[in-house]
Amino acid sequence: MAIRQAQFSLTFLMILVACVALNFWLFRQGIFWGIVGLNVSKHVIIAYLCRNLGVNRTIDPAIGDPFADPEPGTP
Repeated sequence: MAIRQAQFSLTFLMILVACVALNFWLFRQGIFWGIVGLNVSKHVIIAYLCRNLGVNRTIDPAIGDPFADPEPGTP
């Protein structure tokens, strides 16, 4: 079974830094706003990761699934 290595793009890292900075600022405004910010940031980051990992992707029947495991017994 081939294992795909996670690759983080510059866009993802910029989004991550922006979410962390926003959360620090929101916690300075108040605990309620900090918790709301953490919740929103968590959803944004998980949605971005799911999109880039191919969760719920459509598979072209002519090509097949490029990430599927090969037939058993093939190298």
